Amino acid sequence: MPSKTVAARTKRAVRPSAKKPAPARPAAKKPAKTARAKPAERRPAAKPAAKPAAKPAATAAASRTKSPVADFAADKLHQVALQATNLDAAVAFYRDVLGLRFIARFDPPGYAFFDMGGFRLVLSATASSATLYFRVTDIDGAVKTLRRKGVSFLNQPTLMLRDEAGDFGKKGVEEWVAFFRDPSGNILALAERR
Repeated sequence: MPSKTVAARTKRAVRPSAKKPAPARPAAKKPAKTARAKPAERRPAAKPAAKPAAKPAATAAASRTKSPVADFAADKLHQVALQATNLDAAVAFYRDVLGLRFIARFDPPGYAFFDMGGFRLVLSATASSATLYFRVTDIDGAVKTLRRKGVSFLNQPTLMLRDEAGDFGKKGVEEWVAFFRDPSGNILALAERR
């Protein structure tokens, strides 16, 4: 007859394998959690969405010409480079005559940077020429101010376009421009929307 300790060891050794697995219970369906706003955060019930107005033909055509690469759009201007044949004269003109905020100058290679309200203007002898349009609220007053500072205009303020379709904002707004040159010969313009 086996001793009690041997029997206890045998029972312990056999116990795990002798245990029957518990029958699988079907998973109880939990009610879906709904986000409840705190009383202070409750918002009024949303009204049904209004039917969007028909787009003008020009705007509808523009919306169809989206970039084929859906996750990329070069839609924020970082910097514009403009040719400067004489960097000293160009810095003085853009800073002192036009009133742009000067950021820094790097010699060599010969770059001057200005802040233009969210993007940079870089002047360099190696840049190409371009046309910059400066938005103003009173083109006639701006022309008079710049003439007093020695700027010669190529034309009087002239109607460039009337936005009948509202492609750039409110329908019927006119854009008036006046062109002039910087010391390097680049064409610049003042532009007013009215």
